[in-house]
Amino acid sequence: MSRIQKMEISKNHRTFTFELCHRELNFGGARQGEYYWMDGRKFRSGSGGSNFRSCIDFWWGCAEEANEADDIYNHENLVLAEIYSLINTSRAMQNVFLDAHLHKSVNQQHKSDSPLPHGSQKSGEREHRLPEEEYLRLRQIIESRNVLEVQNELKQLFLGDQPEENDGPHFAEIFESWIKEPLNEFRIGGRQVLQEYIQCELSQKISKHRKRGSNAESRLFLNMFSYECKAAFYRCYASAWAFILPSLEKELGLNKLSTRFMRMWHHQNQPGLIEGKISQIFWGQVLSLHPLSAFVLNDPAALSVIGNWVGHPEHQHLSELNQVANSKEYWEVVLIILIAANEYKQSHQKWDESRGKNELVDTPKVKQNASITSDLSVAESVEDYLARRSIFCKECAGLLEYHDPLSTGNQGTVHLRCRSCGQKTSMKIDPVDFKNYLVDSSDVENYKD
Repeated sequence: MSRIQKMEISKNHRTFTFELCHRELNFGGARQGEYYWMDGRKFRSGSGGSNFRSCIDFWWGCAEEANEADDIYNHENLVLAEIYSLINTSRAMQNVFLDAHLHKSVNQQHKSDSPLPHGSQKSGEREHRLPEEEYLRLRQIIESRNVLEVQNELKQLFLGDQPEENDGPHFAEIFESWIKEPLNEFRIGGRQVLQEYIQCELSQKISKHRKRGSNAESRLFLNMFSYECKAAFYRCYASAWAFILPSLEKELGLNKLSTRFMRMWHHQNQPGLIEGKISQIFWGQVLSLHPLSAFVLNDPAALSVIGNWVGHPEHQHLSELNQVANSKEYWEVVLIILIAANEYKQSHQKWDESRGKNELVDTPKVKQNASITSDLSVAESVEDYLARRSIFCKECAGLLEYHDPLSTGNQGTVHLRCRSCGQKTSMKIDPVDFKNYLVDSSDVENYKD
C-alpha cells in the first residue's frame, strides 16, 4: 500500500505544499529504490485537488522569479493550465490522444509476480503479453535507434482525430480567438480575474459549444483545445518535479537510482526537431501520468531493465552530454516503454469490449430502471461520480474506489474503499442524482472513454 506524505518547497518568497504518494521499488537484485508520485486521479476530477493548484502556482512562481512573467508563451501556458480544471473530466480528449485509465481490477489481471524473459513465458501466464512477432517488431524499432520510428509507434497506438493538413491554419485561427479573451482578462486583472472568467464566461462558452455536438468541426476543435489545456498543466507538473526531486534527495537521502528514475518518469519532453520538423515525441504526456506506467511499475522484469540504465556507471556523464541515445541500456528502457504501451492498448481494447456488458446507460439515453451492478464500467462510473461530487474518504480525504456490492443487493448501495488509507465504508447513492451525472457525462458531446 502506498504511503502519503507532504513536501514543502519554497520559491519566490512563498511556500508550496505537495502531497506525495510513496512506494519502494526493486530495480533487480540488490538495487533498491523509492518512487514518489502525485495521485493523478485527483487531477482528473473536480477542481483537480490541492496538488493541481500547487503545481500551477509553483510554476508561475518560477516564471516570476526568473523574470519571465511577461513572456507571451508563459501567459498562454498559464491560461491553458488554469482552464484544465474546467474540462479535466472530459472523456472526449481520448479521441485526441488515448490515456484513459483502466479500472484497477483490469490492471490486476495483468500483473506477474515472476515474469519470464519475453518469448519464454508459459501458456496462460500474463495474458496481456504481446505475441512474439509483435515483440520482434518492436525490437527492430529499437535496434534502428530512430526516434521518428518510436514516435510513429506511439502515434499509431494513441493519437486520435486530427484536422486535415489543409485545415491546420483554420484551427490555429480558432485557437487564437479562443485564447485571446482569457489572455486579456489575465493581463488586465491578474490571475484572480482570470480564474473568475474561466469559471463563469468560459464555462458557459464551452457548454454552448458542446451542445453543437453534431458539428464535427466544433467537436474536434473543443477536444483538441481541451487536450492542449491538459498538456499545459502537465508542463507545470513536470516543472514542479524538477524542484521536488532535489528536496527529496536533501531531506530524505534518496539514492541515485531513485532520483534518476523519477527524473525520467516525471519528465515532459519538449518539442524538438525530428527529421526537419518540430515534433513532440509523446504529445505533451508525462510517463508517470499515463496509464502505461502501471504496466511498467508492476513488472519486476521491466524494473530490472530500468535499473540497468539508471544504475549505469556512465549514466550521469551521458545525460550531461545529451548522449543517452548512445547507450544500449537506454534503448532497452525505450523498448519496455513501447511494450507497455502496446500492452496497455491491448488491455484498453479488451476493457472497452467488456463495457458493453450490463451497462447502466443506453448512450445517450439513461435507462429509467438503471441499477448499480458489479460491472467494470459501472465501477468506473461510480468512482468518477464520487470524485466529481467531491465525496472523499472521511478519514484522510483520499479518493474512494468501488469495492463490492453489498450482499443484500440493495439498489444504489455500494461498498467503497479508500485508495490511500484503505478505510472501508458503504454508501447509498441517490439514483436520481446518479442518473443526472450519467446524462451529463453521456456522449451527446462524445464524452466517453
